[in-house]
Amino acid sequence: MAFPASGLALVDYFQRGGTWMWVLLAFSLVAVAVLLYKLVSLWLAGRGADALIQQVGECVESGKTLSALDLCTSSQTAVSEVLGAIVRAAQSAAMSVREAAQTEGARQLANLESGLPVLSMIASVAPLIGFLGTVSGMIRAFTAIAEQGLGEPAVVAAGIGEALITTASGLIVAIPCFIAYSYFVARVNALGLQMELAGAHLISVTDSQDE
Repeated sequence: MAFPASGLALVDYFQRGGTWMWVLLAFSLVAVAVLLYKLVSLWLAGRGADALIQQVGECVESGKTLSALDLCTSSQTAVSEVLGAIVRAAQSAAMSVREAAQTEGARQLANLESGLPVLSMIASVAPLIGFLGTVSGMIRAFTAIAEQGLGEPAVVAAGIGEALITTASGLIVAIPCFIAYSYFVARVNALGLQMELAGAHLISVTDSQDE
């Protein structure tokens, strides 16, 4: 693979970026791993949640608590854990349904948010690593000028090239991470609201049956 404008191979492009390119490479690999993990986990956390909420509510309204628990156990959604905690709390006096919903909801929300701080950190730090590479490249260029003067433009150009490549690479890593982080935060917020509304509805159903 080659860049049309410069004809540099990708490996040459990486090598000319200097030592800090290895840090950016590590960041990009971690970001890809977190991205794939969150895509799958959030998809599973929300898949079929609307249908499950309706089915569990109908089971509880008709007094079929065991069926409701079976539905919650067989589902991989985040809301299923909250609904299951409410149903179990309604059958036991150890904890109120509201306390059970809040506790389980907080735990599920923490699970949904796992990995997001890593993306946020990479989105923030990658440009700084790029700027650090810029500084080191400029130091290299000016050092070459001080030692050899302007008679060796290739040496000076290598330092400037290192500065520009690391800056661009830092932004290339950071921008997709920031976009992915923003999307995942919105998705987590939507799932959190869904858990809150579903839990409130099921609590009202259980309270009406106790009256």
